[in-house]
Parts: sequence; C-alpha cells; structure tokens
Amino acid sequence: MHTAVTLAVVISTCFLQNSLCERQRENKEAEGLKPGSATEMYGYKAISGDVFVMQCAKPFSTGLCGRLYNKSAGPEKSNWMRSDEETSSDRNQFIDDVAVKRCGNALCFLNVSAEHSGTYTCMTGGAMIRFSLEVLEKGSLGCGIKEKSGKTLVLGQGGQIHCPGVNCGNDSVVRGQNVSWYKNATPICAIKSRDIRVVDQQILHLGNVYENDSEDYFCDYTYSQGNGIHWTVRKHVKVSVISRDTDVPPRMIYPHSKETEEVELDQPHTLECRVQFGFQKTFDPIVEWRVSYHSNPEGTMEPMKMGQLQVNSRTIQEITLVRTAHISVVKLIHLDSTFTCLANNSVGNSNATVRLKRKPKASLTLVIACPLVSLLFLASLCITIHIYWLEITILYRVYRPFRETLTGKEFDAFVSYVPCPPSSEEVGGVHVTKEPLEVLLPRILEEKWGYRLCLLERDLLPGGAYAADVVWAIHSSRLLVCLMSPDYMSSTCLFELETGIRAMQQDACLRIILIWTNTGPVPATRTSLGTHLTAAKPSTNTTLSVPLSPGPPADTMPPVVRRAIRVLPALYWNPQDQGRMVTSSNSGSRFWRSLRKTLPMTPRGVSSGC
Repeated sequence: MHTAVTLAVVISTCFLQNSLCERQRENKEAEGLKPGSATEMYGYKAISGDVFVMQCAKPFSTGLCGRLYNKSAGPEKSNWMRSDEETSSDRNQFIDDVAVKRCGNALCFLNVSAEHSGTYTCMTGGAMIRFSLEVLEKGSLGCGIKEKSGKTLVLGQGGQIHCPGVNCGNDSVVRGQNVSWYKNATPICAIKSRDIRVVDQQILHLGNVYENDSEDYFCDYTYSQGNGIHWTVRKHVKVSVISRDTDVPPRMIYPHSKETEEVELDQPHTLECRVQFGFQKTFDPIVEWRVSYHSNPEGTMEPMKMGQLQVNSRTIQEITLVRTAHISVVKLIHLDSTFTCLANNSVGNSNATVRLKRKPKASLTLVIACPLVSLLFLASLCITIHIYWLEITILYRVYRPFRETLTGKEFDAFVSYVPCPPSSEEVGGVHVTKEPLEVLLPRILEEKWGYRLCLLERDLLPGGAYAADVVWAIHSSRLLVCLMSPDYMSSTCLFELETGIRAMQQDACLRIILIWTNTGPVPATRTSLGTHLTAAKPSTNTTLSVPLSPGPPADTMPPVVRRAIRVLPALYWNPQDQGRMVTSSNSGSRFWRSLRKTLPMTPRGVSSGC
C-alpha cells in the first residue's frame, strides 16, 4: 500500500514538473515573438521566375521531416504583412498582387520576382514571425549554363531530379550541405510507400515514375551568415511526366474496317472518323477523308471537304482525335462510292471505309396500320375483359391465397342440395340401401371431422323469408358446398348458388365448391361458349368415369350460374366412395382426400385472422 502511494506521488510530481517546464519554454518563445521584442529574423532566398512558398512558421532545420506548409489551415490562421509598407490603418491588409495568393498558412508566389524582395511579417496564434526575402536572378548563381528549373520524366522508368544551381561555383555554401526535398507540400522523407529517396545529399532519385509524380518539387538547404540570420535557399523544380513513344500505328475507333451508314437522298450527311494515337514527343498526326467514285475508271481517291481536327479525349499515354467530312447533298453517285478515313503517325498508318445506303422510307400502310392494329388489339382486350370479367373475378377469388377467418362466421360450410331418395343394389342376393350424399356428407363432416354445417331444413326456422334466409346463411358461412344433380339444376336451389357467386365477389373469405353426383342423369358443366351445355369430363380430382348424359339447355340457368360453373372448382362423387372415408388409419379415396383439402383448415372454435 505504501509502495503504491509513493509511486503515485512520484508520477504526479514528474508530470507537474514536465508541464511547468513546457509552460516556461512556451512563454519564452511567445515573449520573443511579441511585437517590439527582439525577434529572431529568418531569411529566404528564391530564384526569379520560380514558384516560391513561404510558411508562417519557423523554417525547419535540415534533417527534420516537416511539411513545407499547412494546406488545410484557413487564411484566418495567419495574417501576413509587408513590414516595409505597413501602416497603422492597414495593419491587417496585404499588398494587392495577382502573383501572390494564400496557400493555407503560407504565401504562394506564382512567379516570384525582384520586386517581391523585402521583409515580411506574419501573425499566428498571438505570435509574430519576421522573414527577409531575397529574390536572385538566375544568372547570379554563377553557372556557365543556366540550369533548368523543369524536369521531364518518362512513365514507368527510373529518374533523377537535381536541385537547380547546387553545383554552381558561386554557391559554395552548399558544399557538404544536405538538401531537403518536398513533393508539393509533403516532405520526401514522409513518403514511405515507394522507392523515392535522396542520393548524394542533393539528388532526388525515383526508382519508378508514376503519373502522379507530375508535381511541383522544392529543394531547401539552410546556412547562417555572420549577421545572425538563418538563410534558407528554396528552389523550385516543375516535374512533368510523359509516356514512352508509342511503337504502334494509330487505331481506328470508328469507323471500323467496313461500315455502312443509312442516308436520305437530297439531304446533308456528315461522316465522322475517330482515331486513337499513342503518345509521341514529336506528334504530327494525320487524319483525313477521301472518296472514291466507282464511276471513275481510274479509281483514284479524292480529298473531301473536312472540318478541323479536334481532340475527343486525352490521357498521358494516348489521345483520341476526331475529324468530320460533310456531304452537302446526298446524291445517287454517293450511294455508289466508297469513303475512306486515313490516319497516319510516324510508326505507320490505318484506314477504314464507309459505304452509304438509302434509308428505307416508312410505308404509308405500316404508318396507318400499326396504330390501327394496336388500337384494335387494345379494344379487343378491353371487350374480352369486360365479357369475361365475372370469370376473371371468380378465378381470382377462388385461387388467390388467403388466410381463413372465423370473424362474423357462424358456420364452416353451407350445404345446398335437393333431396334425393335412397338407392339400393343387390350384393350377393341381398339388397343394400345406399344413403344419398346429402345425408352422408353432414354426418361425416360434423360427427367425424368436427365441422359445423348450415342446412336450411335443419338450422333455419320455418316461416321465414327464403331469400333473406339464404343470403344470411351464405354470408355466415366460410364455404358454400353445392351438390349438383339433375334435380338441382332444374330447382330453385340454383338461387342459392347464384347468391353464393355474388357473395364471393364481395367476400374474399368465402369459397365455393361444386360436387357433381351420378344419381340420375348427370348435368353438363364447364362447356365452351355455346348455346347448350355439353357433358363435362372429370377433372384430376374425379373418382367417377361413367358416361354423362346431356343436361338441360343452358338458357334454363341464370346467366351468372352458367358462366361461373365453367371456372368454379369441382369434385365428382362416386357411390363406391361411401365407405372409403379418411380416417387415422386410412387415407381414404381420392374424393374424400380432395374434399378434406378443400374444407377450411381449422373447424369452428379455432381462431385465426383473415
């Protein structure tokens, strides 16, 4: 415990002592930079005609890896003044010079000259820094041949950049000095991602030249004179990056080897030629159009009237040029001629041809017929949809997926039927009576499967209005089951089916299923459009395959019923399925399996949303 307390006290003491020393050092620097105090003067020497940058900060000592200037600093961070021209009224104003602009916290001289020599003062963070700028003429460096301040490097190759004037005789102060290099504002010593370094203390070596090496480079070296001023000589090198000379001829972008263009007679037409040239130091491209008239027995090519050669796109490695040729009026002779675009550079040449063909005129018949046919098609489609709207609606209601509901429904199914007498058959000399489907179906669905059915004769009080009771019963049921028989088709029960069809169009949670029986003459269903119904063939769910007799004429049924039974789902009842119900141990006949799939998934008493 005592060791921990002692350690904490020691750490706190060291921290406070370090903070106090740092504060004292900052106070001394600020005191030395206050206006009117003995401020140290820093000097810059620049070469006339160069780009020169002077940062509002102390020049970095040789070997330090600091930025040439802070590009992200706003102009409000530094306030520059020409000390020899400063007055109390314009203390915060700088001389208006188009060759001088602000670059972050620095002054950028786009073309420094002798008139920019003088004393400069900048204020930053409450501190004042003074600079003396001396602009030298290039001839004053003592070089017999003026060293160039520009350098051209070849893309993909190595290169070297020399600091201008360093090797001149009069610049003896450089002997043995290290030169600091900057790429724009970034020090070379901070670039770690590639092979770029300073060799022989003065030469910047690039192992591989990239396109982004085309920048402004600055080289600095610092020395002191007897007057106490620390001088920084800053020189500028403008580096340009070019590609290697191409070794391929020009490439035709358009036209390709052979092209055909459609034209209209007695109308003007313009031919366009786009050619891609590789880079060349000495670039003298040739792009021209020539025409060869086939009626000319000599077959010579004549120059055409062309527009100016224009640049379409340019990169460091290639340039795309465009030249057009204009035909004022297209005649028949032009359709029988060949137009050639010729391109040439010092490596080789390329060419491509264009032939003209007459643009087919739009047929008047097609111009009239196409809109007319489209209009007739749309009209026919609308009429067809209108005629079969009922069938389309029923199909949509029947086959679209939906969740079942118990809300507002008292019955699982409403069974519509016409009573039929029991039938009997002799089996082994014994007469066996078979119950009709309208008796068997309620017993199976209610007693064994747990569904609640609505039967008019059983569940509705006698003496009521028949039509109102039917409407109420159907709207209170989730499913309408119609036992279709010959008697049903000629009875008033068709009103129940018609009411169910109209209710299904309004109630998305109501289904209708038809069950066709073979007790007596079986009516026809699902006919094509005609005046009478023909015998229906069993569907995939059928279990009956007996001849079906013709039903009553179609005009004896309501139109809604006649159209709806073509698309409503149906099952076919075979008396042989009477004892083949679905049980836990027996999958039952196809009729009972299909009926079970058609019925609601959950009987009454199990709640679910619609």
